[in-house]
Amino acid sequence: MVANSLAHKRILVVRPLRAKDTFLALLEQSGAAVTYTPIMCIEPLSDSQPILNHILKFDQFDQAIFISANAAEIGLQWLDQYWPMLPVGMELFAVGQKTADILTSYGCRVICPSQQQNTEGLLALEQLRNLRGKSTIIFRGGGGRQTLGDTLESRGATVTYCELYRRVIEPERLALAQSQAGEVDCLVIHSGELLRAMADSANLTLPVVVPSERVAHMARQLGYATVVVAENALPEKMYSATMEYFNTR
Repeated sequence: MVANSLAHKRILVVRPLRAKDTFLALLEQSGAAVTYTPIMCIEPLSDSQPILNHILKFDQFDQAIFISANAAEIGLQWLDQYWPMLPVGMELFAVGQKTADILTSYGCRVICPSQQQNTEGLLALEQLRNLRGKSTIIFRGGGGRQTLGDTLESRGATVTYCELYRRVIEPERLALAQSQAGEVDCLVIHSGELLRAMADSANLTLPVVVPSERVAHMARQLGYATVVVAENALPEKMYSATMEYFNTR
C-alpha cells in the first residue's frame, strides 16, 4: 500500500515553487516526511523587445511549441495582449500534459505526446515528421536544449526561438538543500540543471528519482549509486517511481 511504502520516509524535493504542486500533495497524502527546498527561481527576461518582435509576427508561423508550463503561462500572457483570438490553422504543441492543460484552459487545441512526455516523445509525433516548408516557433527558457530545434530543422522546418524567462539557482537555498540531503532517504530531481546544481556537495549514496533516461544518464555520470527513472515528469509518474523504489526495499 502507498502508506506502508512512503509513510515517514524523508524525501527532499528541490524544483521551483509552483502555485499548485500535485507531486508534493501526493507525497504528503502518503504520509511521507517531505522537505521542499526550491533551489531555482523562474525570472521573466527583462529585455522584452525580442519577445515582442516574435509575438507580433505570431501569425506567420505554422506551428508553435511550448516547452514547459512556465513557457505556456508566460507565453500566453504575451499572446493575450496582442492576439485576443489566436491565428486560425496554427498547430500548437506541448511537451508535457501540465503544459497542455494550461494551453487547453485558455481555449487552445493542443497536440501532446500521450506516452513519452519529453522532447523525444514530441519528436516522435506524426505531425512533426515531415516539415519541409514549415515555420515553427519554440517558446522556452533561455539556454534550453538545442535537440528539438536542431531535429526540426533537419526535417525541413525553419525554427525560431522565443526565449521568455531564465532559470536562476539561488545560492543560499542550494546550500540549505545540500545540507538537508544528508538527512533524508531520497532526493527527487526534475531536471538536469537541478541535478548538476545539487551534485557538487551531494551525498552520492542517496537514491535519486529522475524524470527521464537522459537525466538518469547524467546522474550516473555524476556518480549517483542508485538512480530511479520515472516514466516521465508528470506528478503521478514521479510519485509512482518514488513509491515503487521504497516498495522494493
